[in-house]
Amino acid sequence: MITRRILAASLFLVSASGAALAAATAEEAASITASLQKYLGSEPGVVTVEPKGDDYVVTLSAAPYIAKIKTPGVTVNVDPFVLTVRPKGNGQWDVSSSGPYSFGWDAEGLSKVDARIAEQTWSGVFDEATASFLTSTYAMKNISVNQVMTDPTTKAKTTANSVYESWSGSSTSTPRADGSVDAASTINMTGILSTTNTEMPGGQPLSYTINAGKSDATANAKGLRSKAILELLAWFVAHPSKDLIVQDQQQLKDRILAALPLWESIDSTSDMNAMSVVTGIGNFALPSANVTVSMSGVSKEGRLREAFGVTGFALPPGISPPWTEGLIPSTMKIDFTLDGVDLESPVRLFLTQADFSRDPVIPPGSEAAYMAAFAPTNSMKVTLSGGEFTSPTYSLTYDGAFTVNFMGPPTGTANIRMKGLDDVIAKVQAAAATDPSAQQAMGGLVAFKGFGKADADGSTVWAIDMTQPGKILVNGIDVSAMAGMAPPPAQ
Repeated sequence: MITRRILAASLFLVSASGAALAAATAEEAASITASLQKYLGSEPGVVTVEPKGDDYVVTLSAAPYIAKIKTPGVTVNVDPFVLTVRPKGNGQWDVSSSGPYSFGWDAEGLSKVDARIAEQTWSGVFDEATASFLTSTYAMKNISVNQVMTDPTTKAKTTANSVYESWSGSSTSTPRADGSVDAASTINMTGILSTTNTEMPGGQPLSYTINAGKSDATANAKGLRSKAILELLAWFVAHPSKDLIVQDQQQLKDRILAALPLWESIDSTSDMNAMSVVTGIGNFALPSANVTVSMSGVSKEGRLREAFGVTGFALPPGISPPWTEGLIPSTMKIDFTLDGVDLESPVRLFLTQADFSRDPVIPPGSEAAYMAAFAPTNSMKVTLSGGEFTSPTYSLTYDGAFTVNFMGPPTGTANIRMKGLDDVIAKVQAAAATDPSAQQAMGGLVAFKGFGKADADGSTVWAIDMTQPGKILVNGIDVSAMAGMAPPPAQ
């Protein structure tokens, strides 16, 4: 499905006439063909464009390239992708596609994949000036992906069968004055069922089934340099060999620089509901889960944020010791950010030093310069936000901010707050009389509480301070020796 969207997107990088609606002509069809071949290559049969009334029917076929695969035991099949295109004028095009679609491959003894979409519709408006879809909507129903994979070493055979009742989405792009776009997209999936079975020679089979009632995702990209990125793709299509790349390597460097920073920022969220995993030892419940990812482009202010959250998590009965009932968290939240690094300078340094006619491409011994460019302060910042682990017995939250020093210990502060610690200790202590695993846990809990400080609301707090060289303070108590830290060198 991703391949389909890439092929479809390539269609609209046409530099053909932006004339208003008129009867389709053979001349315009030839112009569209030539434009598409900039991105898909000029192999006969890959791109076919036929005028039909006011429209152009575009067929994109991978068959000519597949025919060049001469590896014994490997077969690949990809349905042609057929689009109906109509010029709107002003360099914009209506685009649509419908019908079933399938693809797959068979690498004998290694991997076999068969993917089918029973129904699909897609329509959009493509803008030549920004090489992006101003609007786009699609819907697919009854999707199946069947896979068989064999490990050549262990001979373990894994069979995976997945179905999606429906998969739909939409996108928009808003052009900006600098030629980039602000893009937004949504994805909605329902009725997800995936069954996996692994058979190991001489061992017990492993099987599990994943059910997901619904999954929704959104993504937003600011300052996406869609046209510059696809012009870079066209450059590689026009330079298919190393000799051609070496010959025009300054052009390549200029194209890469023109595409930076690729985008200003990308933010995505995904929410999954009514999920469960059925295994031979019981059912794992995951009623609600979410994932958030944010990242900068290739800029001097490099940044990555990831956040994960689950609510209602439950283990199968009997999988953990009885005394852990009520202690295993049902709600978990992890949120961290990495920043304080420069992603742009190493790329610019590489483009300055690189000579693709040489091996190695960059001068020997220059590696240290890339680390200095990536981390000018020889460090990286890590921020922990809104962390949480909650069970019916307790609630633990945390946050923190650290500097990871590449030539020394990390520095920073963190705060941990817990409600219900005494209830946890009482529960584990009662089990410790007869359960060795509870006895082990009890020792850690007692030490954990010993460093804590009671707050007015009944919580226990741990204020962690690592701002002094060679020291870790917990509520003002130096625990450096317990943490195995060496004392700082004498001044």
